[in-house]
Amino acid sequence: MTALVRYSLSMLVRSQGYIAPFVLFGSAVVVLTTNDFGPIAGTYSACALIQFVCMLWFTVAIVNTEDRTQRSLTVVAAGGQRRVLVANVLAATVVCVGLSAVGLVYPIYAGTHDVAPADLAVGALAQLTCGFAGTAAGLLCSRLVIPKAGYAVFASLAAIGVMTMVRPVPPVGPVMALLSSATAPDRMLGPVAAMGALSVVMLVASVLVAELIVRQQD
Repeated sequence: MTALVRYSLSMLVRSQGYIAPFVLFGSAVVVLTTNDFGPIAGTYSACALIQFVCMLWFTVAIVNTEDRTQRSLTVVAAGGQRRVLVANVLAATVVCVGLSAVGLVYPIYAGTHDVAPADLAVGALAQLTCGFAGTAAGLLCSRLVIPKAGYAVFASLAAIGVMTMVRPVPPVGPVMALLSSATAPDRMLGPVAAMGALSVVMLVASVLVAELIVRQQD
């Protein structure tokens, strides 16, 4: 599995599909958090939002690096469609963890905040939660599930709109609403962790749905 994950990441680098979402993430984090002050949980809310959008984009880029023929060869060599899908998800998780580290640390040095351990825990959980949700959505918007690029773009925009603008839709909306509220960080940990668990369930479900759709297409 390690070799498959490294292969997925290397294909992403070779395709240069990482450049646009990486630039978007870096630009948004810098613009939204530099010289910011006040409760850092609110700042982490902005980082979590951009994490969701960028991880959707990164996941689509990872899955779409191979055309149908190349992916068929990879599936045969790897021993099954599920193993390749899991490797794609793990590669996206590596990217998600890296972006979360940047989104967690940069606002502290670029703004003026009183930071407690609970703030860091909530910020990390929130960004990972939104990142996993973005990965789940990206997998379902990839070429495996939606072969036509135009439809995939509309599906991606719809997913971003619904999950970020409709606040009751979990897990992104509730996490953003909670971090933007006046709730104490230590009281946020439980609800944010629950949303994190939900995002993992969504990610597992998206892998199973994508695998089922690919099998039906074959």
